[in-house]
Amino acid sequence: MTTSTPSAETQALLNPAFGGYLLATSIYAAQNKREGLMPWPSAFLVLPLVLPAKARITLPGNSTVSLMAWANENPLQQAAFAERAISLTGLTRMSLRMAVRHEVVEVTALGLRCPRKPRAAPDFRHEVADCARAAALVGRWLAVTDPNRAYTALGVRP
Repeated sequence: MTTSTPSAETQALLNPAFGGYLLATSIYAAQNKREGLMPWPSAFLVLPLVLPAKARITLPGNSTVSLMAWANENPLQQAAFAERAISLTGLTRMSLRMAVRHEVVEVTALGLRCPRKPRAAPDFRHEVADCARAAALVGRWLAVTDPNRAYTALGVRP
């Protein structure tokens, strides 16, 4: 049995610091959309929607398309979501811990908060900027979608 070593690019995308940056970007976008905090369970939907390129390229360019409409229009992504969410749960936890430790994200009784706007993604890697744009879109979706409805639309349970 051979094991494949993840490429440098894959390792960079699966880095808790980068995950924390994407979560902060998403949380900040959610705050601005609704002037509220992101519910804790919603954070576990961000990375499975943003990190896999196959999922990210199917995301719309703006948040006028709802999460439910996107899920209905992309049944293959919806079907694959549960497995991606399970495989990225550990990374999401590590990323949240790193973001909290570095005071990029705050945990409150009402949800997750990003105290300041995350810096723009550097232009040297298009995939980084694409991930940041996707994280902001997902944050805007999650700001207006009840976590239970979001999980249901994606075919998983919180």
